[in-house]
Amino acid sequence: MSLAIRLATVYGTMFLFTGVYLPFFPVWLKSKGLDAGEISLVVALSLFLRIVVSPFFASVADRLGDRRRVALWLAWASLGSAALFLFVEGFGPILLVALVLNAVFPSISPLVETIAMRARIEEGMNYGRVRLWGSITFIAASAGAGWLLEWNAPSVVAICLVAALVCNVAGVSLLPRIPVPVRKPARHGEKRFAAILEIGRHPVFVLFVLSASLTQATHAVYYAFGSLAWQRQGYPDTVIGLLWATGVIAEIVLFYISGPLMARFGAVRLVMLAAAAAVLRWTVTALNPPVALLFLMQLLHGLTFGAAHLGAVQFVAQAAPPRLAATAQSLYAAMASGVIMGLVTIGIGPVYEALGPHAYFAMAGVGVVALLGAFMVGRRWHGEVLAPEEDGLERQEEHGN
Repeated sequence: MSLAIRLATVYGTMFLFTGVYLPFFPVWLKSKGLDAGEISLVVALSLFLRIVVSPFFASVADRLGDRRRVALWLAWASLGSAALFLFVEGFGPILLVALVLNAVFPSISPLVETIAMRARIEEGMNYGRVRLWGSITFIAASAGAGWLLEWNAPSVVAICLVAALVCNVAGVSLLPRIPVPVRKPARHGEKRFAAILEIGRHPVFVLFVLSASLTQATHAVYYAFGSLAWQRQGYPDTVIGLLWATGVIAEIVLFYISGPLMARFGAVRLVMLAAAAAVLRWTVTALNPPVALLFLMQLLHGLTFGAAHLGAVQFVAQAAPPRLAATAQSLYAAMASGVIMGLVTIGIGPVYEALGPHAYFAMAGVGVVALLGAFMVGRRWHGEVLAPEEDGLERQEEHGN
């Protein structure tokens, strides 16, 4: 079996889980008696975990020199923790299990991505065509889970999560055993911290990261309460699954044409486009539009998520020198997927409890703030590198010696 097929299978099995978890886990939480505030806490605290836990497991894999083994441990741990959802009751136990699950399962992805990017660089593997299978299985899982919910109690969601993770264990076991040189500890830890400060405290970088992160955070109501809001508005679960699938299809199309799009718009304009699309998407969604118009709004997911992600990737590539590229990317990822999204998700729980689907108006407001921030970045940044190309610390050390 070729490496591309192995990796495509891994991505496919990983997103089987995500395709059930993202749309329908809040539905299961509600069926267990959790209110909107408790649901937002379960979702948000799980996001905060990713900031620390994923880098920890990645460093363990690097020290062991075996990413496959650590990924397989994490896959088994994910399956074991998700199986507890079949038995737990009450907010506290459910939160504890959810935190364990969200500590281990998301940590698999960076290890798989590292193997895939190495294959792309060293063997010329087409990363996009391999990664595409994850989006395809996400669509199948969200649509399939929605169909199952039409005929079964919400408890079927937990069963689907466990079944998806059984498939994930089988998929991860297909990862190749690629020997990785064991990394020695860095001699000067203070240099790493200084490098983080060098790019992380630049006002243009900070403003851009906040703008792109806020654009991603406009999805907080959608991720935490989207399915519940549509159920509240009377949509059947099959339609809800198709609505989620429509958003992912739009995302796939956008990534397929990403090359010309990035060249035409540039990093800042992509984020501006994403923020403007978020204002439109969430304003219309808050108004409980007809289902045909709602599907059109879901197509904007390609912009609200995809364009913001592409803009962030391009900005990091241009604004950070190569020696700080990974640091800059990790800072953005921590803010967008962890800190900002987590804070907005916690805050949106009481808002949704009070306003229901009209909470999407708050997300449109966040989009306006993100759009203004991106506009300010566009006036201050014109494609230049935001930090010196040469590591000043190393240069000073050489001169001192």
